[in-house]
Amino acid sequence: MKTKDKPVLRLPRREFLKRGGMGVLGTFIAASTLGSVAGVQRASAENVMANLKSIKFGDWNPNYAAQWSIRLAQALGYLQEIGIDDFEVILSEEYIPGLVGGSLDMSHTDTDVLMGASKASGLPMKIISIYRHKEWQIMGVRAGIETAEDLKGGKVTGGPLDGRNAYIMRQIVTKLGLDPETDIEMVPMSGASDGRLQALLAGTVDAGSLFPRHRAGLEAAGGKFLYEELTDNPQEGFGAMGSWLEANEDTAYAFTLADIKARQWLIKPENKDQAYKTMIDLGYEIPPEFVALYEVELDQISPDGGFANAEAMDEFVKVLVLTGGVPEGTDWREYVDMKYVWAAQDALGLPRRPASL
Repeated sequence: MKTKDKPVLRLPRREFLKRGGMGVLGTFIAASTLGSVAGVQRASAENVMANLKSIKFGDWNPNYAAQWSIRLAQALGYLQEIGIDDFEVILSEEYIPGLVGGSLDMSHTDTDVLMGASKASGLPMKIISIYRHKEWQIMGVRAGIETAEDLKGGKVTGGPLDGRNAYIMRQIVTKLGLDPETDIEMVPMSGASDGRLQALLAGTVDAGSLFPRHRAGLEAAGGKFLYEELTDNPQEGFGAMGSWLEANEDTAYAFTLADIKARQWLIKPENKDQAYKTMIDLGYEIPPEFVALYEVELDQISPDGGFANAEAMDEFVKVLVLTGGVPEGTDWREYVDMKYVWAAQDALGLPRRPASL
């Protein structure tokens, strides 16, 4: 398998929505076949074979955990078993234009980005499998902050003030028994979570939104996680254009089956060492402190391509609307098609999850 760090089109995934998805994608509409996903739900995916031998798959995140299941599906031979012999991962934040323009077949996608792009452009796009179905919501604090009371009068950041992470920080402040309007100061910060960690280490903020991988560095400097909770948030998935799915339905069924087989292999503790070795052999850098996060990572990755229930997605999208992640009135069911996952779950003897939409 080949992994290439090459651009598809020059527009980061979240900037796509900020700059106006309809205008950006307008030049691609003529080259795209507009149409809804057709076909009757397959009774079983057990014996399905891909109609395509080659797949170009987009991913914005070079981290091993973001690509774990698809790379294992290739390394374990599951993709070859269903007829996909050439599987190329293309690293780029510009995966939405890549899907629309046809340079990508499928892509790892933020749930909100695909929904928002499809709604803004009017082009049919579908999430066919959920990758991260849960999310760690974590507030890290600098050295010297031991209790919620110590945060009074302090500075808290989640990145941009209108972003989802800032919203989550306000909710955590409330859960800690403080008033986010009067007891703390929400401060904006550009950049990603690693920058928030550095701000905590430097003492320029008192608390911030972090990820599990930041624990070791924060604790080494005397800080800690003051709050951490694993929540149901179907935040990432695998998506494709509706027109591509209509033309390549067998490939979508077969790919989903191979991917979920790999996830089922990954979650078995006896496969842990081989799972890491495989990714390291493929060129991924995995420090020992990341290996220690094996269970933490698996807690977030959907083991079967599904998510808890419709209510979990309802709540997730409600927050996205409140924070501007997707437009008001977005009906997530228009952009999520679980028939591929359900067929794979049936074929593998797994319960359907979610049971219905």
